Amino acid sequence: MPAHRTIFASSLLPLCFLPSLVIAQSTSPPPDNAASDDRDPALETVTVVGTRTERRLSEVEATISVYGREDIDRWLVRDIQDLIRFEPGVSVAGGGSRFGLEGFTIRGIGGNRVLTLVDGIRMPEEFSFGPFLSARRDFVDVDTISRVEIARGPSSTLYGSDALGGVVSVTTRAPNEYVSAEEPLYLDTKAGYSSEDNSVMGSLNAAYGTERVAGLITYTQRSAEETQTAGDIGGFGSGRSKADPQAIDTRSFGAKLAVSPFEGHNLIFALDLLDADVDTTLLSDFGEVARGIVTDARNAQDQRERSRYSLSYRYDSASGLLNNAQVTVYRQTSETQQLTLDERTSPRLGALTRERLSTFEQQIDGLFAQASRSARAFGAEHTLTFGVDWYRTDNANLRDGGTVSAVTGAVVPEFAPLPTRDFPPTEVENRALFLQDEMVFLEGRLRITPGLRYDDYSASTRPDDLYFNGNPGVPAPEDFDDSDLTLKLGALYQFTPAIAGWARYSEGFRAPPYDDVNVGFSNFLGGYKTIAAPDLASESSTGYEVGLRFNNRWGQAQLAAFTTRYDNFIEANVIAPGFATSGGIDPADGLLTFQSVNRGAVDIEGIEFRGQLALGALSPALAAFSLEGAAAYASGESSENIPINTVDPLSTVLGLRWAPTQSAWSSELIWSWSADKDSSDIDGDRFATDSFHLLDLLVHADLSDRISIDLGVFNLLDERYIRWADTAGIGEDNPMRFSRPGRNVSINLRAVW
Repeated sequence: MPAHRTIFASSLLPLCFLPSLVIAQSTSPPPDNAASDDRDPALETVTVVGTRTERRLSEVEATISVYGREDIDRWLVRDIQDLIRFEPGVSVAGGGSRFGLEGFTIRGIGGNRVLTLVDGIRMPEEFSFGPFLSARRDFVDVDTISRVEIARGPSSTLYGSDALGGVVSVTTRAPNEYVSAEEPLYLDTKAGYSSEDNSVMGSLNAAYGTERVAGLITYTQRSAEETQTAGDIGGFGSGRSKADPQAIDTRSFGAKLAVSPFEGHNLIFALDLLDADVDTTLLSDFGEVARGIVTDARNAQDQRERSRYSLSYRYDSASGLLNNAQVTVYRQTSETQQLTLDERTSPRLGALTRERLSTFEQQIDGLFAQASRSARAFGAEHTLTFGVDWYRTDNANLRDGGTVSAVTGAVVPEFAPLPTRDFPPTEVENRALFLQDEMVFLEGRLRITPGLRYDDYSASTRPDDLYFNGNPGVPAPEDFDDSDLTLKLGALYQFTPAIAGWARYSEGFRAPPYDDVNVGFSNFLGGYKTIAAPDLASESSTGYEVGLRFNNRWGQAQLAAFTTRYDNFIEANVIAPGFATSGGIDPADGLLTFQSVNRGAVDIEGIEFRGQLALGALSPALAAFSLEGAAAYASGESSENIPINTVDPLSTVLGLRWAPTQSAWSSELIWSWSADKDSSDIDGDRFATDSFHLLDLLVHADLSDRISIDLGVFNLLDERYIRWADTAGIGEDNPMRFSRPGRNVSINLRAVW
């Protein structure tokens, strides 16, 4: 048996023992007020991302995490990295980089292979090229969020291309969460501070209206410095272990108007804006030498902006032809602009001033619509969900700059034409139809959910003089298209009122990125170039997952095992196969030639556990205490037995919470542990991280009916550590510059009227 199959088989062993453990617990005497087989459905967490319909988590045959506004406040979340601080198996990289946080990585798959949605609308894509451009996906302020859902595993049957490894679905605040006919006015303000990056923040949320017409305005402003590291070496150059100095300013504004002209009919107009400015003094790059030229100083000015306008209509009916229907139309624009300013010394030309300006812009227009209908047929209750999804993106980038003599002001010729583009402006269009049937048999004990989706994808290029002049000799870009049918099948069986098991098969799909298909770049001084790859095939994934779930008033537990195969994985910047016999050299121009290619299969498998225990089940004296824990392990390798570097090490979280029902105080002590990343599990010479332990303390207090305070002391033990997710950018730098902060404190003060 192959090694990865052996690991997966061994990960299933705990599933064999869980039923007996859970049954033993459920048959022991419960406390008087908690029957072992009695759950209150109204108190269960509801999810939408798993089926595109509202379902209790216990009814979904998948591993899904849900965070509400209360969790975000209680954990003193400042950004998307804090959001998954206590979520094993999910990570957000970006530490130590001027470019900030990246997107989510789920079960070892990240970047544009994980779909991130805000109010059902996909977030801008990541794009990077060379050392001076990295457009990332940190485009949402966490204070605008009402809830977050994370679905693990391939999800393209419901969400289409890019949901190869999972989905992160963000829902922003809405006015109907805060106002009613009895209380038409709502206002809350919050001020916060964190010593981790010496940041301060302030936010305002105001809502007014009734059930018929209501409006909401949100505004958040944050100012921060660089995130501290555990390093103590300052100065200049790659040996620096302290963070490069930064000044960060972020502003977020949102507005929603909800109108319900008739019973069951709802309209929501939404506006969502975010802009951020980051100024960095890159002391770690001072003294860098390239081709004899010394970088004496380097400063960066980075900006990112996102705006979204949308109109949504929702219909709900208990007796109509459709149970519900919804339609959303939207436009979203985003721009990332990154300016790099160098002071350099050339042995031949003397003191120089160089400027590089890189931009990436994306506009997305779209519409998605779905409807659900419930009926009884063929001995089962059916909920049929069907819909359409259409969107079009316009994508463009620009690279510009120049070099002048700092002494004479004379313009120094560049070795490559500027301005230029790294890919031709491209319009991408995706059209999709999807269908799902949630079938319930045996009086609710058995649920079977098949689904299918058809996606049709096309990309049209619009090359211009900037592209051709900057990339002499490249062939004309090619339009391309593809389509795919993805399937899913899930089954959940309720063995007892407290115990359920599930199995799931799902598929994922990702069309070839336009910037891989038609990339163009030539560096004659460096002796290399990157060429287009018009024959790239779409990436696909096939996932299998099984699990057991226990849930009653004593607590809940879930154990899941999964294995996912990814085919036609696209890898960028490898030696062009067409020139393999000449060592990668194109005989026509003598340049070393790189290209994006489809690799063989990649297999990732693992096991995950999460649980919660109300300690009052053990003794009435412990009624205010609960124990929560989670763990995630994954392992991945390619068909050539090469480790997959994006897979995080084994990690666990265990928290003890004290929350008396009649008290204004609550607290939580959380222990986190991550295993080391062994060099045998690393492809290449990437830095191998050690294991580490963290202890965090959270305290909440209601100072009055209207004023509350949240306090967090993080890394209580002052551990020096580096997260594996942050090591990708280390290179020749001091690894400690990528380390996380030592002991730090966050505090938020909130007032509600």
